[in-house]
Amino acid sequence: MWEGAKIDLKWQVGWSINKSTSLTSDADGNTSVSYISATGTLSRTFLSLPPVLLFKGFNSGIKKVHELYNPNAADPVKDLSNAFIEGFETLPLSSRLGFLNKIVQYIPRPNWHITWSGLEKLFFFKKIAENISLDHAYTSTYTEGWLTTPDGVQQTQIQKVQYGFLPLVGLNFTFSRLWDGVLVSSIKYSTRSSFDLGVSTRNIIESFSKDIGLTAGYSKSGFELPLFGVSLKNDIEFSFSYTNSRNSSIIYDMTDFIEEGTPQDGTTRVTIEPRVKYTISSRVQLAIFYTRTTITPEGASRIPSSTSNQAGLDVHISIQ
Repeated sequence: MWEGAKIDLKWQVGWSINKSTSLTSDADGNTSVSYISATGTLSRTFLSLPPVLLFKGFNSGIKKVHELYNPNAADPVKDLSNAFIEGFETLPLSSRLGFLNKIVQYIPRPNWHITWSGLEKLFFFKKIAENISLDHAYTSTYTEGWLTTPDGVQQTQIQKVQYGFLPLVGLNFTFSRLWDGVLVSSIKYSTRSSFDLGVSTRNIIESFSKDIGLTAGYSKSGFELPLFGVSLKNDIEFSFSYTNSRNSSIIYDMTDFIEEGTPQDGTTRVTIEPRVKYTISSRVQLAIFYTRTTITPEGASRIPSSTSNQAGLDVHISIQ
C-alpha cells in the first residue's frame, strides 16, 4: 500500500447439500419414490459495517432490516429473510441483474487484514521506541441453512451474520533498550457482533463483545549472579497483562420494532495478571504469578458479581 504497509484480502465461500430418498415397494416388487428430502448450508465472507461514525452513510444494520421488511407481504417469512441479508450488507450486489439473480448469493465479499510497520520513524516516536507496528483486521461471514419440504419448497431455517474488527486497532511497541534489557508492550481494541434471525419468531438476537487488552514485558538475559559459590548466567522476565471484556445480548422484535431493542443478559470481565519468570540455568526455571478476575453482571443477567484471586509458584527442573 505504501512503505511498511500491506493488506491481505480474503474471499471465501462454501456450501453443502444432503439429499435422502425414501423408496416404497409393494407385494409385487414395484418400487416407487415416496419422499425426497434435502438440506443444505451456505457460508461466505460478508461485508457488513456497523452504522457508527464514518460508516453511517452506508445505511446498513438492524434499522435498515426493519425498513426493508414488509410484514404484510404475500410471504412475510421470505420477505424478512431477504430483508435480513440486504439490510445488513454494506454495498449490496443487486440481485435484479438477470443472470446474477441466481448466483449473487454465492459471491463472497472481501475481508482484510492491514499491517503497518516502521511507525518508529515518525518524528514523535523516534526517541522512545525501536520498533512500532499497527494491526487492523476485519472479518465477517454470512451463514444460512435450509431444507426442502415434501412438496418441493425450499425453506430457510437458519440465518446468521457475524462481523468483527479483530483488532480494530492494535499497536505493538519495542522500546529502546533499558538497563541492557528489552521492554515491549502492546495494546489492542477489538469488537465483534453477531445477529441470528429466528425465522419462526421473527426476532433477531444480537450478541456483542468488546475487548481491550494491554500487555507489557521486560526481559534481561545473560547477567551473572553468584549462587552457592558458582556464577551462573541468568535470565529474568517481568510481564503484566490487563484485559477488559464486555459481552451483552439484545433482542429485536421485527413485528414491534424498537431501535434500541430489548437488553438481555451481559457481563463485564476484568482480569489483571502480573508475572515474574526467573531462569537460573537451562535446567532450572522459577515463575511467580498473581491473577485477579472480577465479573460484573449487566442487563437482565442473574449472575451475581464475583471476584477471584489466584497466586502461585511454578518450579521447573530438568533432570537428565
